[in-house]
Parts: sequence; structure tokens; C-alpha cells
Amino acid sequence: MTDPDKIYADAGEPATLHYSGRSVPSPTLQEAVLEWMRLAAEDRERATIQVNVPGGPTYTAKEINRLHIASKPK
Repeated sequence: MTDPDKIYADAGEPATLHYSGRSVPSPTLQEAVLEWMRLAAEDRERATIQVNVPGGPTYTAKEINRLHIASKPK
């Protein structure tokens, strides 16, 4: 059974954290999320993380908070 509030994502994809006019590239989505967690609350609220693959999603702060870095259960 899956949790509908979780967003499943591939932790190994390259990603970029965007906040306060800054862009911080990371080799993995997991590292970008860890960087997001270190931000001040004010910056976290407005930040996004873009997955750097063709057609990759851009996650808002509310979505980042729901990311579940693992394979999606069947």
C-alpha cells in the first residue's frame, strides 16, 4: 500500500536547488534535499529543486517536504 502524501523520487538524479536568486547544483537529488534542509526557514519556503534530466520535475517547497527518496512500492 502506498502513502498518497509521499512523492517518490530517484535519489540519484542530478538536481539544482534554487533559492533567493541562487542556484546550487548537486550531483544527486538527495544532496539537493539535504542542502534545502540546511536553509533558513524563510529560504526553504520559497525554494525549489529542479531535477536535471530531460523532462525532469521541479519540486516546490511543499513538495520537497513530501519527497520520499526510494523506489515506489508496487
